[in-house]
Amino acid sequence: MSIITAGDVDSNQTDVLKADASTSSTDDLQNVLSASSQENSTENNTQGSAFLVLDNDADKENVHIGDYVTWILKAQNFGPDIAKNTKIHNTLPEGLKYIRHTTTKGTFSPETGIWDIGDLSMEDGSVRLLITTKAITAGEKVNKAYITTDTANLNNVTYEEEEMDVSDDTYTKSSKLEKSAKTMYETGNPIFLILASLFILFIPFFKKQ
Repeated sequence: MSIITAGDVDSNQTDVLKADASTSSTDDLQNVLSASSQENSTENNTQGSAFLVLDNDADKENVHIGDYVTWILKAQNFGPDIAKNTKIHNTLPEGLKYIRHTTTKGTFSPETGIWDIGDLSMEDGSVRLLITTKAITAGEKVNKAYITTDTANLNNVTYEEEEMDVSDDTYTKSSKLEKSAKTMYETGNPIFLILASLFILFIPFFKKQ
């Protein structure tokens, strides 16, 4: 029996052994990376897809300055999978003062306008956010909302806006009085004629005073 000693292994053989070990380590690393990539890909695929529907409404279409308006935002997932990390970004129009809000799921930040719903499943049904505001300026008001999710959304409609009008209450009342007086005059309303006659009769009395 012959015994191989360290001296019997020349430098070339040593280099070959080192190369084999290096190649083996590289292959193992590549295999690990490939397996990790496949695992991540499979995990992403498990996110699936969902059909999300967004609804944005106001409880009134026409109000006066000082009136309250409640914006009603709804979201629903019609499946087939859970919608991960679902959020609705809402932008209140200028001229409306935030008063309060309530939600049936998730949390809402009035400062950012983000309604963080979280994971939305078919079993959740229609979830709602109600934002109560007060009209402080006149004009057309447009509330804007759009929905986002980490899951593929099968619905292309992800944005919706709602419009309503705010009137100047003082101007409206004055206009109504002027219109009412004009109508009474043009139609010969007896009450208007009586008041006008009394005014004419008392003019000399006021001049004496």
